[in-house]
Amino acid sequence: MNSTQRRILIIGADGLRPDLLDPELMPTVSRLAAEGVWCREHHAVYPTHTRVNMSALTSGCMPGQHGIMANTMIAPPVDGRPVTEDHIIDTSSYQHINTLEQATGGQALLVPGLGDLLAARGERVAVAGTGSAGATMLWTHRHMSRVVNPNSAFGIADLYDLREKLGELPARQRPPQLEAQRYATRAVTDLYLNDPRNRVIVFWMCEPDASLHYYGLGSPESQEALRTVDACVAELVSELERRGLREQFDLFFLSDHGHSTVQAHNTLGQYLRYAAAEIGRSFQNLVTASDYIYAEPGTTEPSADELAPLVEWLLAQPWTGVVLGGRPDLAQLPGLFSLETVWGGHTNARRPLLAVSPKWSEDVNEFGVPGAVMSLTTQAALKSSHGSLSPYDLHAVCIAHGPSFQQNVWSEIPTGAVDLLPTVLTLLEQPLPSHLHGRVLWEIMQQPQGEPGEIADEAIAPAGDTGATTLQMHQVGQTRYVHGAFVGSENVEGWKRGGAEES
Repeated sequence: MNSTQRRILIIGADGLRPDLLDPELMPTVSRLAAEGVWCREHHAVYPTHTRVNMSALTSGCMPGQHGIMANTMIAPPVDGRPVTEDHIIDTSSYQHINTLEQATGGQALLVPGLGDLLAARGERVAVAGTGSAGATMLWTHRHMSRVVNPNSAFGIADLYDLREKLGELPARQRPPQLEAQRYATRAVTDLYLNDPRNRVIVFWMCEPDASLHYYGLGSPESQEALRTVDACVAELVSELERRGLREQFDLFFLSDHGHSTVQAHNTLGQYLRYAAAEIGRSFQNLVTASDYIYAEPGTTEPSADELAPLVEWLLAQPWTGVVLGGRPDLAQLPGLFSLETVWGGHTNARRPLLAVSPKWSEDVNEFGVPGAVMSLTTQAALKSSHGSLSPYDLHAVCIAHGPSFQQNVWSEIPTGAVDLLPTVLTLLEQPLPSHLHGRVLWEIMQQPQGEPGEIADEAIAPAGDTGATTLQMHQVGQTRYVHGAFVGSENVEGWKRGGAEES
């Protein structure tokens, strides 16, 4: 089969933790894992937010390179003018992404994404998603001719016409959102499959993430969401087979991050106010967004010495796991890690001063599921969340099934979100950009043209080598993955990612 025939179908289940992949709840996905290649040591990028990882998947780069730093982030002024009135970019909003794109002269993503690379060759990415409009459009935000999301038509007349072909929009409902997933499934089967110009098709479901947030890990509702995901996958695979397209498509089944049970409810902004009161020092020029602390746009950033009392205070808090510095000179502060360590050696002007990853534990929730985090949120209804350096948040699902891939393989070689783009481009016989952080997953190929590279593990201590916490890293060739933040050696060997046991 030549490259003009090869097509890719990427199916995403947002927030699916590997140990949630239960064969009784998800028989179709489990069959794909058994028949194809299941990459059992697959990693999200930090922070383990959806839009950050969508950007890593489509760009092959870490956040320090692709520029989407968090689900909600502070954008620095451009030519002295604020990007938004309050400097905040909510990446769930397509309007905010468009505003960032316009203000930066086409640099919402700082590197080309999959949609850009295919468009340059007269091909396209077709996307159907049920999450936020921002998450859906980030796959191909500069080339939006084939994008369907029941929540938005992105202010594009042609996309209203595209949605009309699918009939009535599903009613908005609390999770699990069965009708929304079915609607997006029809976009793939009815609009995308038969058009070969849709060289890559992305079908990304908001489940089980939405149900996990509302009801928690292991809840009956989240289990129903897993059944819904599997039913949609079954419909797509059946349709490929019915139309005689199965040998044309290589299929990836992915998730973007894991999940942890929420154990605390407070924001980093509120904690910053507590710090000011306890230290006896004003931090008026510091602002927070998500788990990040920034200098207020338009003000001078504090020096390392000025930030030292705040860093010391943060590290002393019972809810703090890891503190990372976004500026190179901050690496001198005791207990601090560098964001460059987890971002492939890169940062950019959107980086925060400090990132705070809350403490995680093996604690078990009411449904018997381990993995909890002292989440930085005020949403009391939030039962489960993600974003931290917990291995439960950092580990995700990656299954490859199709004519280009090996069969009946469970691979323990570390992989990550940044590897999707270089692997897809290689399957399509397209050149790889030189700036990528990810690698080609030769180990999953039927006919590999290369090797994954030397595999090594490393424990990185913070500045001052306090011994309190280490970042556990994997390296395969030149690509590095964050496995998790651990207290000393505790839990490093004992932590289990779960999932079905190999027979």
